Amino acid sequence: MLDVHPPHAPTHTWKDFFIHIATICIGLLIAIGLEQTVEAIHHHHQRHELELELHDETRHNLDLVQGNIAHLGGLDRWIKSAITALNAAPIANGQIKRNALPPITNFDSSIWTPSRTVWAVAKANGAVALLPENEAQVYARVDFEGEQIEEGEIGMARSTSTFTSLLKSWQGLPPAQHEYFTLAQRDALLQALSEASTGIEQLLDYEITESGACRGALNGARSVDEILHYIQAETLRSTKN
Repeated sequence: MLDVHPPHAPTHTWKDFFIHIATICIGLLIAIGLEQTVEAIHHHHQRHELELELHDETRHNLDLVQGNIAHLGGLDRWIKSAITALNAAPIANGQIKRNALPPITNFDSSIWTPSRTVWAVAKANGAVALLPENEAQVYARVDFEGEQIEEGEIGMARSTSTFTSLLKSWQGLPPAQHEYFTLAQRDALLQALSEASTGIEQLLDYEITESGACRGALNGARSVDEILHYIQAETLRSTKN
């Protein structure tokens, strides 16, 4: 609130009047300028804090998705080796040996979901407006890729459900049934493994894309086009590996 006080002494001439008006105007301009300066400093501080929080969340998510990529890649390699082994396994009396399947102790398809909290809160309270438009677009793209992962997790859970159910059904089988698969069981297993591989590969693609987006944001990308460049580079790097 800006208070304007009347003069302590009466004005006698037009000159005095205009001097007084000018004094008031200058005082008001100084007060407004100070107020805006304080507000600008406050917004700058808020923006800096938000950028640090987004950077820290993105760094955390990059480490997290890198772990997910390694885990999902291992599962997918096992599935492919299992499909190859089952197709190549010799058939005797309409059966194949269970040990044709590569060893597996626990098919754990659970992964860590990237955090999207900082961006969600900033959108809800309007703090996103403190960011330059191009920077906001960069983090919006990172958040979008994180959302894709959440959808991919649902798809993977659905696609691996048949295989995990088969694994559970093997528990507690009598010894006589532990040694062989019937051809019908083998075919059902191959179908379940194929479905699981599809879901895992889709989620793996989402994880790699998120990894590229996070890496771009952390390396100072200032446009969505730059983020896409990092995503392409991440995809190529994962293909070579």
